[in-house]
Amino acid sequence: MKIEEEKKLVDKIVKGDEGAFEQFYRIFFPRVYRYAYRKMRNREQAEDVTSETFFKALRGLSKFESKRDGGLDIWMYAIERNIIRDFFRKNVGADVLPFEETWNRVLDPLIEDPYITIERREIDKTIAKCLTELPDQYRDVLEMRFFKRMSLKEIATSLDKTVGAVKVLQFRALRKLKKLVEEKINAR
Repeated sequence: MKIEEEKKLVDKIVKGDEGAFEQFYRIFFPRVYRYAYRKMRNREQAEDVTSETFFKALRGLSKFESKRDGGLDIWMYAIERNIIRDFFRKNVGADVLPFEETWNRVLDPLIEDPYITIERREIDKTIAKCLTELPDQYRDVLEMRFFKRMSLKEIATSLDKTVGAVKVLQFRALRKLKKLVEEKINAR
């Protein structure tokens, strides 16, 4: 969505236009919920995070500025990420589920060779396990870059870092992830 479109949409929502809010919700709900579910690994908690994200966004929308805040998608992600971090801080020591349940396989054919399916599941489990072992900063950069498909500039804005710093983080994160995956595979 272009900056001009974002400004118009935000202005309409702030003025109480229900249709504009419905459009905003339709655009962002799938992204917010998918990310929440990936992090929480629990439907009810993901729904709670999604609701709280939209509630906080709606409350703060009148203060939103596209250029300064980096766009609605980055702003929504920052709100959601903070809510999730607060949840995990408050629930330290609680039984929380791993980082990633499954990779999004929307384009996979409906009927597939069972051996390939089993192999993919094993690879997915290995990568998901290794992602949980990465430091938060590395995991966040990889998640934004590869799951949310954010540009380096968007990630830099979201994390309040330079593009160069994000490139370094991404490089280190991928190198660490590769090492962890190789260790898991070689341990079998």
